[in-house]
Amino acid sequence: MKQDREKPSKARVDKGKPSGANKSEPELPSDLPVRHPNRNTSKGEDFSKAASTESKSRNATYTEEFTKTAREELSGNLTKQLFIELAGYNEAPCVSILLPTHKAGVEVNEQVDMTAFKSALQQAEKLLKEKGTDQIVIKKMLTPGYDLLREEKFWYQQSDGLAVYVADGYFKYLKLRAPLIQHVEVNSSFYVSPLVPFMVRPEYFYILDIAKKFPRFYRADALGIEYLQVPGLPTGVDDVVHFEEKGGNGLFRTGGKGGTGSANFHGIGAGRPDEKENIQAYLDEVDETIWQSHLNKENVPLLLAGQDFLIPIYRSVSDYKHIWPEALTGNHHQQNDSELYNEAMVTMKPYFEQPLKRALEDYGNKSATELTSVNVSKIIPATYYSKVSHLFVKKGSRIWGTFNEQENKLDILDRESDTMEDLIDKAVLKTIQNGGEVYFMEANEMPEAGELAAIFRY
Repeated sequence: MKQDREKPSKARVDKGKPSGANKSEPELPSDLPVRHPNRNTSKGEDFSKAASTESKSRNATYTEEFTKTAREELSGNLTKQLFIELAGYNEAPCVSILLPTHKAGVEVNEQVDMTAFKSALQQAEKLLKEKGTDQIVIKKMLTPGYDLLREEKFWYQQSDGLAVYVADGYFKYLKLRAPLIQHVEVNSSFYVSPLVPFMVRPEYFYILDIAKKFPRFYRADALGIEYLQVPGLPTGVDDVVHFEEKGGNGLFRTGGKGGTGSANFHGIGAGRPDEKENIQAYLDEVDETIWQSHLNKENVPLLLAGQDFLIPIYRSVSDYKHIWPEALTGNHHQQNDSELYNEAMVTMKPYFEQPLKRALEDYGNKSATELTSVNVSKIIPATYYSKVSHLFVKKGSRIWGTFNEQENKLDILDRESDTMEDLIDKAVLKTIQNGGEVYFMEANEMPEAGELAAIFRY
């Protein structure tokens, strides 16, 4: 019976094969794929190997390119150099996202900013698709943004505005000190003109928060405030005025102005000086200390803050000639630095508006000459050729078209176009690149009615 069962198995193995085929070769599994004997096996192997290599290469390249785009915060001041870098980036497609954000309040708790950013990313994705951008490129560009949505800490540490600039292999953002109008744009370059008001300006001033104890000294500019440590700054009246009885009726102050350590006697035999005289001596020493440390080579404003009765005393003893006419009256020691700064900036607004005021006066003086214009067809080309010294821009203005610098040819459209440039944005960039000044103004503040006005160098 056993022998009978083995015979059919042997017959099945030998069927269709030449005699002796199985004598020296091991049996192969019946389900093993077998190539046709006439098939070019080397070609198939080469193709398979090449396909595998190509697949691995493509995956490796994709992974390498996809993961190399890192988020970068452009922290610190928005310098002219950084502005020009952003404005000069022109490897399309370029995504610009501008958002108003919140530092505190119910908007932070309800994640309003995060929701707005997610919506902006979705809008950018739609615009990229409409422009025919490859899906892999879109995903690579926007993935850092979608990753940012998962970082809750980031959204609890916002300022008043957020500007995000994205391209293939490029993702940078800035937190700004004032709100921005929400805007999403995809173009051949970044939309940067809304950043101009945040650029570092040369104007700065000092703040002295006077008090009977622990005066505070600051340096401030259009972007923020910095607390200054002043060695030897008196912490109160008792640091300056010391009373010792000499024979029962002699009183004197130790440590004279300038820190010489001299003894200044106050009316021997005349009794104890009154409080006003003590405060005057103390503030005189404060003034001398900050004069020696900071103010002796300055000609910028010093803004005083303090209680009503302290301000005139300080003015009477100070040697500094640039004390700002207005002061912040009241007890400011209960304020933090940010609150003090915000109040100071309201008072100092005329100081920061002085460059604009001078520019408007210059425009008025030259308005009857060829050195001013509101003709955009004249102004836009002039910005490319370094002719514009001051450019006035009506807020919210956009002019679409193209300018060929080599041929000096300007084409302006009467409507917005995704395929054209924002010529005002380009004019702003060119003016700044060429050392000019740019001012964004409300329509009723413009020197003349129009989208643009300019003062020419020649």
